[in-house]
Amino acid sequence: MRRSARDEAHAQRTAPAPKRVPDRTEDPAARRGHAQPEHPSDVLALRGAAGNAAVTAVIQRMQAPGVKRKRSGSPEDREPSKQARADRSSSSEEEYSSEESETSSEEEREEPFSAEVMQQIANDQARVTELLERMDEQAAPEHIKRVAEDKVAVLSLLRNLIPLRSVETVREAIRLVGQKPDSATKTKYLARLDAQLTYLAEEFPSSGPPTAETLQAMWPRLVPAFGSTGGQVGQDGCEDRAHAVCLAVARHAPAIAAHHLSKHWATSAGARLHADHQWNHHVAASVTTPSGVLVIDPVFSRSGPIELGEWAARVQVDKDRNIHRTAWGFLGKPGPGNRPDANSAVEYTPSS
Repeated sequence: MRRSARDEAHAQRTAPAPKRVPDRTEDPAARRGHAQPEHPSDVLALRGAAGNAAVTAVIQRMQAPGVKRKRSGSPEDREPSKQARADRSSSSEEEYSSEESETSSEEEREEPFSAEVMQQIANDQARVTELLERMDEQAAPEHIKRVAEDKVAVLSLLRNLIPLRSVETVREAIRLVGQKPDSATKTKYLARLDAQLTYLAEEFPSSGPPTAETLQAMWPRLVPAFGSTGGQVGQDGCEDRAHAVCLAVARHAPAIAAHHLSKHWATSAGARLHADHQWNHHVAASVTTPSGVLVIDPVFSRSGPIELGEWAARVQVDKDRNIHRTAWGFLGKPGPGNRPDANSAVEYTPSS
């Protein structure tokens, strides 16, 4: 039975992360459109429906402006800053002043979805979920509850895609958020997603697809990710393993991850995949190179990437009909049309 966005958000907040079902094929939650309250008179209407001071306080927090963003991110998630000040002692005072201004501008560049912003999104998600629970207790009108449900849906989608370090992932997020009913939340985060595209282009500019040699040289740094859940042939957990590999690429080669990294899914309309393993589906990280797509899948090769055609043959599926590319930021299986949907945005919890 499909759970509503409210139930899904409540489950994420109150229960341990469930074990993922390899062949999860839930349909995305249907949304009914209602504009989110943006005017004080609308908030007063919500107050009357909600009923008590505690609910009123939560509703007011829904309308609170976002926190001021700060520059953040761990060193391994960011490229080293430019060393414009390294030899200023030998420069003239005028040159020093010019360099100081330019460096300050670079240092002030903030990631639209920084760690602080993502924490605020998580906090908002928890608060609105609490509001929904109180609305249920007090039998609030359905159209008012849907306002909060739509907000939770947007917040949950974005939170589950962290870190947003892939241009393709951000574009898919823009598509999915754009399908939600019009609201202040939708407008706010569409603007922030657009800003994230600019951030990725400026912070991690692409110098073109990496060569097979570049990927092979990176291989030793990716090996630790191979031990993620399902690292051995025949074991389940290809979703976690592929995602761990993608995150490793993002740490060591952020420009590659931003522009050339994806996932390739092998799916089937009926029969199981691979005669020996009998998979429902299979997925692995992939990188686009000048000579074609190379797949990083330690199930079939622990010494280096293999060509997409060879990977499809190893999985024993038709390359043209049963292989699908998706943005790597989505952990879950693609939805209708073999594109990510809201159910594809599953929170990734590294295995211990």
